[in-house]
Formats: sequence, C-alpha cells, structure tokens
Amino acid sequence: MKVIKLSELKFSQEIELIPFEVKEDGVEVKFYSEGVQAGFPSPADDFKEEKLSLDKRYLSNPDATYLIRVAGNSMVPTLEINDILVVRSDFELKDKCVVIVSVNNTEFTVKRYNEDNKELIADNPDFPNIKIGEDDTLICLGIVKNLIRDL
Repeated sequence: MKVIKLSELKFSQEIELIPFEVKEDGVEVKFYSEGVQAGFPSPADDFKEEKLSLDKRYLSNPDATYLIRVAGNSMVPTLEINDILVVRSDFELKDKCVVIVSVNNTEFTVKRYNEDNKELIADNPDFPNIKIGEDDTLICLGIVKNLIRDL
C-alpha cells in the first residue's frame, strides 16, 4: 500500500490552497431571503432581514472542507482567476462534478469529471482535456461545492 502524505501533494499553478480557522462563535452576516429588487424596492423590505451563518452553510463539516483559490484559466467561463472554491473531501466523485484531482501523482488541478468518457474536462476550449486510462491512478482531493467570487 502506498501512503501519500499531504506535504507530498503538489498543486498546479491553477489553484492555491487557502488555510482557514473555524472559531467557536461562528460567522453570521445579514441575509435578505427575499432577494434584491432591480427596480424600486418596497419600504417594507427594510424589515425582512434574517441571519445567515456562513460556517453552517459552507463549512458544515470543517474537517472535510477546505478552500482553494483559482489561479489559472482552464475552467473559464465557469471559474475565473481569484475565485475561491469551497471543496468537500467527504463527497463521492460523480459525473459532471467540478473536482480537485491528480492523475498518476501529477500536480493537482481543477477540472470537470466526465465519468462516461473517463476524462477530465477543461471548460475553456483553449485547454486540452485529460484522458483517464485503465492503468491510471486518479487521486481526488474533493468536490467543489460552492464558489465565492468578488464583483
């Protein structure tokens, strides 16, 4: 059996690991469940404020969750440089998922998994897809579940 240590993992230039710390009291922000009006808002909307716990929504299982920053263009237009990905390592690899993977212990990258064609898809047509052969080893660090993007 081969054991791969976390310190041995190599990330490609497309992604950057972002460490985070979970605090006891959590994180809450203002959340307007009714959304935002593109036209003239109702004066009553000022009173529809709720609380949204970011840690409960995005970090519900902190031991299996990590954040990665996108640093390359292979997944444009789906993912853009500097997007932050919330990745869960406790979810099963499924068709069409965006995943953080390594093939044959190469650098980890972010791609879309195509189960039928045994292929890792780059959403940007300027980048090649990666075929997964019968003898290849696929290491999946997790499934991208959420995207954080600054506007």
